[in-house]
Amino acid sequence: MPNYHVGCGAFAIYAGTLNKKGDTWKEKTSVTNEALGAVAQYLLMEDKEYRFNLEDGEYVLKVERR
Repeated sequence: MPNYHVGCGAFAIYAGTLNKKGDTWKEKTSVTNEALGAVAQYLLMEDKEYRFNLEDGEYVLKVERR
């Protein structure tokens, strides 16, 4: 059974399988719109936010009603 992976590339968010070393895509499909929609729906339904750090600081991903 394949081990699926989701990752951010230069032009999209991708889902697919990696090679045995886990460092190169074997097969991938752009899932950017589906991924963003699923994450937004999950955060909203669960009343959650996601905090993460990058090199230049801390960020918060959340859904707010306008």
